[in-house]
Amino acid sequence: MSQIITVHSYRGGTGKSSTAANLAVLLASSGRRVALVDTDIQTPALDILFGDALGTVRHSLSDYLIGRCEIEDAAYAAEADAGHDGFFVVPARSRAAGINEIMGRGYDVGLLREGFDRLIDSLALDVLLLDTHAGFNNETVTSMASSDALVVVTRADRLDMAGAAETMSLAERLGCGRLSVAVNLVPAGTEPEPLRAKVENAFGTPITVALPYAPEMASLAGERLFSTAYPHHPLVAGYRRIIADVSNGTTALRRPAPHPPSLS
Repeated sequence: MSQIITVHSYRGGTGKSSTAANLAVLLASSGRRVALVDTDIQTPALDILFGDALGTVRHSLSDYLIGRCEIEDAAYAAEADAGHDGFFVVPARSRAAGINEIMGRGYDVGLLREGFDRLIDSLALDVLLLDTHAGFNNETVTSMASSDALVVVTRADRLDMAGAAETMSLAERLGCGRLSVAVNLVPAGTEPEPLRAKVENAFGTPITVALPYAPEMASLAGERLFSTAYPHHPLVAGYRRIIADVSNGTTALRRPAPHPPSLS
């Protein structure tokens, strides 16, 4: 049975998109059929992270939302990153659909959920993984409301934790399924137990994993995904812990399309 997993952070700079990309590749490399969708129309990142695998992006999520293509046309096979032919990436934007056009024309937000369901059916997916815009907008709220599991990526500072607490409050109101909290970019030498106590006290919920800051990430300069370059690194072990957490138990039955609150 298919599962929708959303990755979100309240503020930028938390490593949300790189986390989503690595989770998707690890899920796909385990043999599952996976599609990773960049719903961050304002500040897309996945077309950069998977640039070599995608080639020329002629269609995107934005093109689908404004009626230029079908959602299936925007799904690009990226099997080289997974080791088999069951991994797809849907970029947020193409050259044909710029930010000014989609923001100016607008779109029916209900098309997002319809597109998610069509991707699951047409690509026979086991997992649909959604990377979101930091903070809250219509795409983010729709993604969260559609999810069986939500991964909240935060740093252990007061601003990030305050925002992540708002994210979890919204997720509860939207009826999201499993919740996984990942504290990212933890400096070397940080004592794990005081950090865990600090974050769990702020959220009122257990954290799944503390992901260490990895200097090797900067050395890659976005040319390769961390999980493929350093498969045995403790950071990758942390990504696997997130996957185990959100995949634990039986996936809930697909819910009817929700009607999330509009933020416009």
